[in-house]
Amino acid sequence: MCGICGIFHYDGRSDADPAVLTAMSDMITHRGPDDSGQFVDGPVGIGMRRLSIIDLGTGQQPIFNEDRSLALVCNGEIYNFRGLRAALAARGHRFTTSGDIEPLVHLYEDVELDLPVHLRGMFAIALWDAKRRRLLLVRDRLGVKPLYFSDAGKTLVFGSEVKALLRHPTVRREVDPDALHHYLSLNYVPAPLSMMRGVRQLAPGEMLVCDAGGVRTRPYWDLRFQPEHGVSEDEWARRVRDKLEEATRIRLVSDVPFGAFLSGGVDSSAVVAMMARNLPDPVRTFSIDFEEASFSEGEHAERVARLYRTEHRSRVAQSDWVDLVDELVWYADDPLADSSMIPVYLVSAFAREHVTMVLTGDGGDEAFAGYPTYNAYFVRELYRRVPAPIRRHLVRRVVEALPVSSAKVSFDFRAKRFVSGAELGAEEAHFWWRAILSEDAKRDLYSDAFRERLAHARPTADLYREHFERSGTDDPLSRMLYADTRFYLPADMLTKVDRMSMAHALEARGPFLDHQMVELAARIPSDVKFKGRKQKYILKKALAPLLPASILHRKKAGFNVPVGAWLHGEFGTRAREVLAPDRVAAAGFFRPDGVRRLLDEHAARHADHSFPIWGLFCFQLWYERFVAPEHVVPPAAVARRWSIPPGARARAI
Repeated sequence: MCGICGIFHYDGRSDADPAVLTAMSDMITHRGPDDSGQFVDGPVGIGMRRLSIIDLGTGQQPIFNEDRSLALVCNGEIYNFRGLRAALAARGHRFTTSGDIEPLVHLYEDVELDLPVHLRGMFAIALWDAKRRRLLLVRDRLGVKPLYFSDAGKTLVFGSEVKALLRHPTVRREVDPDALHHYLSLNYVPAPLSMMRGVRQLAPGEMLVCDAGGVRTRPYWDLRFQPEHGVSEDEWARRVRDKLEEATRIRLVSDVPFGAFLSGGVDSSAVVAMMARNLPDPVRTFSIDFEEASFSEGEHAERVARLYRTEHRSRVAQSDWVDLVDELVWYADDPLADSSMIPVYLVSAFAREHVTMVLTGDGGDEAFAGYPTYNAYFVRELYRRVPAPIRRHLVRRVVEALPVSSAKVSFDFRAKRFVSGAELGAEEAHFWWRAILSEDAKRDLYSDAFRERLAHARPTADLYREHFERSGTDDPLSRMLYADTRFYLPADMLTKVDRMSMAHALEARGPFLDHQMVELAARIPSDVKFKGRKQKYILKKALAPLLPASILHRKKAGFNVPVGAWLHGEFGTRAREVLAPDRVAAAGFFRPDGVRRLLDEHAARHADHSFPIWGLFCFQLWYERFVAPEHVVPPAAVARRWSIPPGARARAI
């Protein structure tokens, strides 16, 4: 696990500056505190920070082929490296390390740009081909590992995080208006955008090729839904169970201590069960709990821990996390306002006291239809059979009159969100049930000047609609699963886990994110996968021999935190400080009175504005950390923790 970065003056007129490359690498020291390295060859320079997981002694990067005509850095893990290594050795390739990265340069010698289709893993790769004067960038299929780039007039700059790119003089610190517009609907920045204008994300399953002819991107993988009919439920359950066990087993290769996050939900419990079946010693499990009763899942995690006799540790999160918000915003890199980033950050810090790598249950909901919005889609079809006047003038008025609750996924929240989305088109409703602010609500917040800049901005729902259209299927459930896998999962869920775990130099691996697992799920017919409109029906059937019914069939809760309740306490005070009228006005994007109205209505319990307030709060702190100041520097606590020893330099190879 590493952080990577690099520079390529592809017009050939300038040499890459080693000092700038080192500065870029230093910005992501937290991703790899164990080692660093860089390689400069005229106009190109590639650098890395290493977190040592496999091949501790000889796994340094950059890594080269036999004649050093290829240089490569990789952030991530290649799980099929042993098979690749054996096949390459049989064809005469020679190896100098025992790790998972060296096979990549030798594989490229044989297959060139088909390299990523042979890989099974999570990765962001940069490879310099000196003979062809060509730079290749690759991001894994599901987007587990991030990769950003900026093409600024014959100079390509790239890195695992935006903050690394900001150390290069060609990258401007300026907010992208479209990215902010969409962020307010989502509380995350969707690929290929970033909040920094001119910086883009390489999309999941995409590669970038840069040479004297310029920069070109192209996909090398996409998810296709091609259901196999005529297979029994029992056979599907067996295939799912076997694939999950195999995907878990190959992720247990490590030369450092490891464990698992355990929330007590179906997915994390399934991963722990598979780990326990494949390890001789007790699994080390970690969880974060909450004092608020409706948010607490501690008893469920403990039930699974007892069942599999894990070495379980748990801590309680309290509202004193407010003291960490500057660190959260720094590590998030691009603005990210998924409130579950808080417990992921806390449990990552907790786990890192004991292990260097963890397995997680991320990806199970997108592969096996685990979100309530899938049920809502089909309930909507029934609801719309009720005469429109009754829906709009009776049901809606009753629902809107429900008192506001701060409980986790409360009935009033779900009911209000459902009836407001049920009147929309089917696919727009799927987007709206997750949206933070409507188009009208966003424009009411914008300052006059910023509203003019967005006069021709597209509605955020269009981005989701594009993914529905790309799905290549007419099946409603498959279209929703495709959009969530290709849009929501990498931009929100995987970004959150990557940034919050790497903040503590903790590697996170997800068996449900194995592309073979995702492809298997896509071959299961929807009426089997989601039988009887039951979330994760076939997955739960597969896990029935391993987990009790109390875990498999309890109501889905999610990894949310009580931000709404906390806004009535210490966090509310901090939110008003950060979103004070003078600070909002200085940024220039929003009307101070519009922001204050959200805060006042939430404080008076007239409405639950916790999600938009959290989004505005995170953006304001991000802007004041990354855009407004003369120099971008980490918070004091981060700087102390990851300080570079005086005089230390990256290893030049």
